[in-house]
Amino acid sequence: MVLIAAAMMGLIGLVFALFLVTANTRFAVETDPRIAELEDTLPGVNCGGCGYASCAAYAEAVAQNGEKIDLCVVGGEETTRDVAHVMGVKVSDEQKDKLVAVVFCQGDSEASAFPGEYRGIPECAAAIYSQDVAKRCKYGCVGLGSCVAACPFDAIHMSPTGIPYVDAEKCTACGNCVIACPRDLIELHPLKYDAFVYCKSLDPGPIARKVCNKACIACNICVKAAAADDNPEAVSVTDNLARVNTSNYSAKPEYGAKCPTECYNSNRNLVKKDEAMARIKASRASRAEAVET
Repeated sequence: MVLIAAAMMGLIGLVFALFLVTANTRFAVETDPRIAELEDTLPGVNCGGCGYASCAAYAEAVAQNGEKIDLCVVGGEETTRDVAHVMGVKVSDEQKDKLVAVVFCQGDSEASAFPGEYRGIPECAAAIYSQDVAKRCKYGCVGLGSCVAACPFDAIHMSPTGIPYVDAEKCTACGNCVIACPRDLIELHPLKYDAFVYCKSLDPGPIARKVCNKACIACNICVKAAAADDNPEAVSVTDNLARVNTSNYSAKPEYGAKCPTECYNSNRNLVKKDEAMARIKASRASRAEAVET
């Protein structure tokens, strides 16, 4: 009886095995071999700059859904060409303008009014939600470094006076900092363009200047300078705020030469690697000195 039972169990197991093999063969889903090749080509940092949650997801979208091959901001032109090779398509010889993150605020501890000290969770959105932000300007940078924490490439740092600045060489325009800023103060723009209004305050001039001496006061000086240069569409003032036209980037740095608050400026929050490292070292030295005293 034992031998018969064992034989029956073996027979049943064999039948199930044959069934599974047949089902696996008949219902198997073919995997596009290009997906694995694309994954090997992509940098694998999973930053989300392409709009997908991971490099694997982007690879699948390119191979199966016809997604654009030039969305990897980290890999840049070289990765685009490698992806094009895997997909068997040609890529234009034209290079895209390098994009970098730009911080639209100069309201640091030297420029802005800080009537109190924030002692809550060290996260910008939490500070805004709790309505306990130390800085008086309700449009300015909170200064708690959520953008710094969100950057996977060490491209953003806080200055000694509490305002974020960008290392242009490290920035890959992944957009994580843009998402992390609860006040929408960070945008991506071409590196070669260097004229912006570094403020987003919508307060009337007298109020804006009272809480920050770097705020836009809607004086229209930059607008008049652009008009005098026969470029009236380059700069405009709406809702108490001067704005440069970023559809064609025709505004020039000299339009802000007479700006009374220096909010219209050139690359105020964008620095090169050497300057970035110098600021970081200065900040660390300052903190160390404060601890010793």
